[in-house]
Amino acid sequence: MRPIIVTDKSANPSNLAVLKFGGSVLADAQAVHAAAHEIYRYLRAGEKVLAVVSALAGETDELVSLGADIGGCENAPGASALLRLGEIRAAALLGLALERIGVDARAVDPAQINLRAAGKPDDARLCGLDHAHLTTLLARHEVLVVPGFSGILEDGQPALLGRGGTDLSAIYLGAALNAKRVRLIKDVDGLYVSDPKADPVSRRFGQINWEDAYKYCGKSIQPRALEYARQHDLRLEIAAPARGFDTCISPNGLSSHASARVKRLKVVLLGFGTVGEGVYAHLQRHQDLFEVSGILVRNATKERAEGAPEHLISDDASVVFATRPDIVVEMIGGVEAADAFILNAFFGGADVVSANKAVMAANYDSLHKAAAGAGRALRYSAAVGGGVPMLEALDQAREAGSVKNVNGVINGTANFILDRLADGCAFDVAVREAQEAGFAEADPSADLDGDDAAAKLCLMARHGFNTPLRPSQISMESLSDLDPKRVEAARNDGKVIRQVSQIKRNSKGALQASVELKTLPKDHYLAGAKGERNRLVIDMDGGDDVQLRGKGAGRWPTAEAVMADLLDIHRLRGQDEETITVCAAEPACA
Repeated sequence: MRPIIVTDKSANPSNLAVLKFGGSVLADAQAVHAAAHEIYRYLRAGEKVLAVVSALAGETDELVSLGADIGGCENAPGASALLRLGEIRAAALLGLALERIGVDARAVDPAQINLRAAGKPDDARLCGLDHAHLTTLLARHEVLVVPGFSGILEDGQPALLGRGGTDLSAIYLGAALNAKRVRLIKDVDGLYVSDPKADPVSRRFGQINWEDAYKYCGKSIQPRALEYARQHDLRLEIAAPARGFDTCISPNGLSSHASARVKRLKVVLLGFGTVGEGVYAHLQRHQDLFEVSGILVRNATKERAEGAPEHLISDDASVVFATRPDIVVEMIGGVEAADAFILNAFFGGADVVSANKAVMAANYDSLHKAAAGAGRALRYSAAVGGGVPMLEALDQAREAGSVKNVNGVINGTANFILDRLADGCAFDVAVREAQEAGFAEADPSADLDGDDAAAKLCLMARHGFNTPLRPSQISMESLSDLDPKRVEAARNDGKVIRQVSQIKRNSKGALQASVELKTLPKDHYLAGAKGERNRLVIDMDGGDDVQLRGKGAGRWPTAEAVMADLLDIHRLRGQDEETITVCAAEPACA
């Protein structure tokens, strides 16, 4: 997956978010999935991400104890080498979590970017880095994950940055790269007048100036890191995961207090297949924000090896809707039944998240009209591109200028079958293998004939061109009609065939769309889409282009897109904030 990236500006720091995840957030190995949600939030908003991580909670203390058991000098180089392992492990785990959802992430050791340190091995400060190499890595990857807490001394030995040193790593890198934002993500949603865990009525700062920040940061931010941020006029955000609010520390600002409330929203899942089970797993990790109140399935008596408890599962829609959900997640597919369920959700006062491209393409206008009439939200990011934020990128591109045309490989089943045909496999065998691999449905005609891609193009036309497009207006070429001689000729020429979906404006300004089998050189950007992976190129009238890539199908990429919509709605419906400005000269605790 690649968020909006203009090719000649791919390392533009104004588009960079530095996100720091502390040990209080990374409570255990499974917590990296929540960190991945937070990273995906900024990726689909069109920002590059540099994630800086602390060790998992308690791991540094365990390493300290281990080093003491082994013996040796406390300040020996070996001690620093040992204690930094917690951050390196956390970075690798977060990289794996991002890979699972289809994000092109790379974990980078401080030595690889020559993140230099000076001072004592156990209490050093950062003093330099290989800026050119780091910028190159940011241009090549969607996310870089950097272990915090350590740097490299002049003699090549590792050095630690002191307790809370990951704050310094994030702030130093943010300042060096002139990042758009530096967000310190902790287990509290900002800075408070007093400890909110000890004082439940403590007031949170909505924003705070440097003078007041020094008074109230306490142990929230490493003092050395805070001073470095002040010296570089860096705007800092302190927040908790999934929150729509934060505390902003900025130069020359008045301090203000904010009263914030977060509530749980009830969620009903319509459909509990591969993606539904993934969404349920995510929701279980966010029980502070969501409560699953019901799950609609076709067969409630079916044995399930894993997933939700039986009391949540029903094959009676009236039973799950009777739980009065705040959000309905529609994943049943098809048009008629899905349309009725979505309208019923709006009528009952629920917001809707859908992964169903067919119903959204067929009934786009009526569903949006119903949502607006009910005053509810309708989200469907997962309907196009799975975990690749194609619709968001098209929105951003259209806001930035005029979209000229769109070309993409947006159906993974076609990729799989075409690659097997290129290997010499018979068509019927390739289709059967796609079904066995879980890429193709029992009836694969929608994938083979182009109907699946056409439905996606209808939605892409709305977002990229603000123009309606019907499937009947899209010319389609079926894989079933592909001549084996054409496959052989492409293979002999060192080329590949891909199902390419395109939208463009003709000379009269009208949209033309097609789903066509094209023979491409192997080094063509779209030729690189294999298996469930999708790729998209958005050409702008100004000559720039936007390239996206990632997993367009599968449990975890698609569930990630659904979860991102759910978290967006929670920030819209489940979080309230009221801010009161206070003059800097006034007592902050008044």
